Amino acid sequence: MDMKEQSLLNYCYKKLTEGTFDEKDLYGFLLLIRNQGKEIRWINEVTEFVLSRGQHNGSIKEYLFETRKKFEGLGRTKAALRIEDVFSFKEIKAGLNKVLADCQLEALANDRINDFVTCLISILQQIFIVDESEREIGKLFFAISNKQVILMAEIEVTQNLFKKTNAVFPVLTANNSYADIKKQDRFDTPYLFVDKVVEVANKEGMLEIIIP
Repeated sequence: MDMKEQSLLNYCYKKLTEGTFDEKDLYGFLLLIRNQGKEIRWINEVTEFVLSRGQHNGSIKEYLFETRKKFEGLGRTKAALRIEDVFSFKEIKAGLNKVLADCQLEALANDRINDFVTCLISILQQIFIVDESEREIGKLFFAISNKQVILMAEIEVTQNLFKKTNAVFPVLTANNSYADIKKQDRFDTPYLFVDKVVEVANKEGMLEIIIP
């Protein structure tokens, strides 16, 4: 890392540690840590996916289509449908802090990692999901519940030759420590913003989720 890169990284890192970081800072930060974390899978995959707005054919797309297959197979087997985040909080934390350590910067606490993931979720919303023939079959969108901020996927599913429906499932999650959201029901079913753009901004050192 040259001196200019280090200066830019220090700037982004300071914003993260001081709690003044928001989604508008994410693009530059991803580019800086990608150069230093080429061996860390989630950093490379997320950066390419963000910058290409979903056109990158990597592990995130593979995850979306593998999950789609699970829904298409419902009823054919007795196996329970279990969906994990595309990248776990633990994986994101370990990779991000390794890059920072390599740059002689201290590790980020869980709440700051959560801020980063929340901003990432916001940046990824409204990306279209396309199949091999470039046909749009779904998209990613923002969702929020009392306890979680969620990147959701809605994707077209074919359960037989003639019946098509849409499956909705979580892709990435963070703890909701930003907005006081009333529970819809005892399951804390999230509020979905399929066709609206939510913003994660920073107001006086606090992340704020702006819902249109």
